[in-house]
Amino acid sequence: MEAPSPSGSWLERQRCIIDYSLQSLFRRRTKNGLILIMYVLLIFVVSSVFFITGSLTVELFSTVDELPDITVQKLIGGRQTSIQESYFPAIREIPGVGDVQPRVWGYFYLQELQANFTVYGMDLNQLEAGDYQRIIDWKPVPQNTREHPDFRMVIGEGVYRLLKEIQMQDSFLFFQPNWESAIPFDIIGTFKSETQLQSNDLMVMQTEGARRVLELKPGDFTDLVVHVPNPEETEMIALKIRRYYPELRTVTRSQIESTYTSAFNWKGGFVLSSMLVVIFAFLVLIWDKASGLSPAEKKEIGILKAIGWDTEMILSVKFWESFIISFCAAICGVILSYFYIYWLHAPGFKEIFIGWSTIYPEFKLVPDIDIKFLLLIVTVTVIPYSAIAVFPSWKAAITDTDFILRNN
Repeated sequence: MEAPSPSGSWLERQRCIIDYSLQSLFRRRTKNGLILIMYVLLIFVVSSVFFITGSLTVELFSTVDELPDITVQKLIGGRQTSIQESYFPAIREIPGVGDVQPRVWGYFYLQELQANFTVYGMDLNQLEAGDYQRIIDWKPVPQNTREHPDFRMVIGEGVYRLLKEIQMQDSFLFFQPNWESAIPFDIIGTFKSETQLQSNDLMVMQTEGARRVLELKPGDFTDLVVHVPNPEETEMIALKIRRYYPELRTVTRSQIESTYTSAFNWKGGFVLSSMLVVIFAFLVLIWDKASGLSPAEKKEIGILKAIGWDTEMILSVKFWESFIISFCAAICGVILSYFYIYWLHAPGFKEIFIGWSTIYPEFKLVPDIDIKFLLLIVTVTVIPYSAIAVFPSWKAAITDTDFILRNN
């Protein structure tokens, strides 16, 4: 191939060099194809971790404003136990506290389905009014439900699917070993699909009904929720509660946010560390590129110099070869990752981050692409590979042409 004319414009020279680089890549298509596949796989894994971590974090933080300012729990022997009603008045009297509300909630394990249901107690009349109506599909209320208002509940979609399999989608029988007989709870509604992340395994029932299922004594509650009008006072009020009552533990909203972030970052690091074999293979690939050229590549450089190509043009060819491979790999890896995460919903991958259970939520991941992550992927993959691949070509390009041809 003739050297591009020095008299031509810079853009014309680069066009000719890129054209030659593409032909060179095609001549060694087997080797370059394997490099490209390895490259795409690496970027696919890294991008998938970034995409799913970002989407799940956004999904969870979208509900963070609904979390209580302070959650108060009672510990005995380092384990959480029920908290008594006697704590309410003293905590309400702490300056800065807006309100204190007790909560009744816990878990009910159904052996037949090997599933854990989250039981939550509240006044169901609140669900039948206001904004709650738009997130619940209500069912006709059976006549006998009015006679036993405590034995009714609203359930999540995941719970409904499981109960339908055992023909209990209208009424569910709760039973504990020390009960004389089972207690039927009528299902008066189901939460809509858009609330799956929060409600999929949820059973919301009247407070006294939940107390009966969870076997809590009268006057006992699972924990307390403290509302603080001024967010800047939250940590100080939590500290006062712990000082007044050392047996109590406080969990603030900021601590829950920090836990979410740490959990996803840890799981993201775990997935990446699990792919160390792929990352190591990629590093070996870069080392192979940096350690030297094959005899055929050295001979090609010698021939190019013999017909008039200068060192700058040869380095431009090698730069464009490595840049084309790395750039195409980055684009393909990111696109495949996007398709896998947001179109296929990350099968086999999403469970690593959200956990696994019989009724884990089947929610859709909302795309959340941070431009900083994309720039980071380009920075740590495209740029180093393009730069390192040029180095052995530079060594060959400055070597005497006669020496290269005689030794190849």
